[in-house]
Amino acid sequence: MRYLIFSDSHLSDRFEQKKFNFLRRIIKSSDKVIINGDFWEGYDLKIEDFVNTKWSGLFKLLKEKNAVYLYGNHDKKEYSNSNVALFSKIQKTKFTLQSGKYTFYIEHGDRITPLWDKYFKRMPRLLNKGLYYLEKFVVLFFGIEALGLLYKKFNKDMINKVSRKLKNNQYLICGHSHFMEYDEKNHFINTGFVKHGFGQYVTIDNGKIELHNESY
Repeated sequence: MRYLIFSDSHLSDRFEQKKFNFLRRIIKSSDKVIINGDFWEGYDLKIEDFVNTKWSGLFKLLKEKNAVYLYGNHDKKEYSNSNVALFSKIQKTKFTLQSGKYTFYIEHGDRITPLWDKYFKRMPRLLNKGLYYLEKFVVLFFGIEALGLLYKKFNKDMINKVSRKLKNNQYLICGHSHFMEYDEKNHFINTGFVKHGFGQYVTIDNGKIELHNESY
């Protein structure tokens, strides 16, 4: 069975047809989908508004793939309600996947390493937009790898807090930091993001791990 894991798509009231097409394609190509947090942008709009955007065109397909939806820091459980069942079969904060001989512990990552929004009950929309455009500027002018200057330290923090607890056949898969990484030594994977024209995601098929970094 081919599992698709993606995170940090931050879908909002700004509809992007190319992003929609990308997500639809990778979802169709999988057997089962795990959305690892920050699927929709809870700092910009309410769940009731999100489910009425054009992104809802993905919902039926996600349900067909028995999507597992893991809450992130931008789409916290307290920001959600029964509407999440429109695009997912299971809703949790963390999920355990058995594939091949490996066990994958999957969660967004904000409970391990909080980011700047930890200082707010709900991050102000203006500040959230400012961070969005800062990130976009870095990606467009310096390349996606330059995000490591902003975010790689958060991956290291997750690794330091968790990796020593993992056995040889166990992996931790997070999103949250927006910086895709596969640290095989420490059994850590970060799924990156789907933003700014880049689509990053992980597939797992019978224990085989693949990281994908595409443009859309």
